[in-house]
Amino acid sequence: MARPHIMFVQTQMIPWSKNFYGNARTDVEFKMLSQDDNDGSSTCVIRYSPGWSRRTPEHLLTHEEFFVLDGAIEINDRLYEKHSYGFLPAGYIRDRTASYDGAVLLTMFYGVPTLGLVATTTTFDPKLLVEYVNPLAMEWDPGLVDPQLSRGVAIKPLRTNPYTGETSFLYSSPPHRTPPGMAKPQWTHPMVEELYTIEGDYVWGDLGRMQRGGYCWWREDIYHGPAGTDTGYNLFVRTINGPLVNTFDTVKKPFSWNPTHQPILPLELAPYGQPLPPTPNY
Repeated sequence: MARPHIMFVQTQMIPWSKNFYGNARTDVEFKMLSQDDNDGSSTCVIRYSPGWSRRTPEHLLTHEEFFVLDGAIEINDRLYEKHSYGFLPAGYIRDRTASYDGAVLLTMFYGVPTLGLVATTTTFDPKLLVEYVNPLAMEWDPGLVDPQLSRGVAIKPLRTNPYTGETSFLYSSPPHRTPPGMAKPQWTHPMVEELYTIEGDYVWGDLGRMQRGGYCWWREDIYHGPAGTDTGYNLFVRTINGPLVNTFDTVKKPFSWNPTHQPILPLELAPYGQPLPPTPNY
């Protein structure tokens, strides 16, 4: 198994680390959320300190996908502010990169983050490039949601891989979305679904209350749920090894707003499996 099943961990509980792997981001702090022990791909939260910069051209030998959680980072004179998104394919040249006031990025590397040889020109696959998306300027689209899911949810598409159908998008729900009759089937997927909770609470009937900063690497053919939200939520979602397909069980299971906190975590994340302490809104 390249990456273990993770359902779920609160990123806030993981301490910051230094000495990031590979040679492309050795001077940042990071929180490793999941990593493939075969090809070195990973999902992590990276913190760039104020004044961090690269002033000479560089490119990576692997794809880099990112979503700005906080602050701002500038790449090739384009400013990526909070909630901006990009997918930069292997070989894409960054002439200049800087974060003047600091930034925190949810980052997905599709291999070990290794720098290529110094060059001012190189090749990359333009079909994979998503240079910049500002979700704050987009409308939510409920028509993109699987009709088997509850009404009220909506999507903002970020990218779709033209070769594999893999996709990244934002997924939102209004508050007070309850399974009908407080019961609903569990569901699964034939592909991996990766989730990061940007805001709000996602209540898993079988796992507990995942709050802002909650992270999942939902492996294929493993059932979870039912689920609902009393606060509403905004999620970053990515599929791996294919487009999003939902498969629902035929048996409905009861749902509670106060499920037992019992996340499923690998050994390396087990010490950080505590629930996020509640904070009042007053």
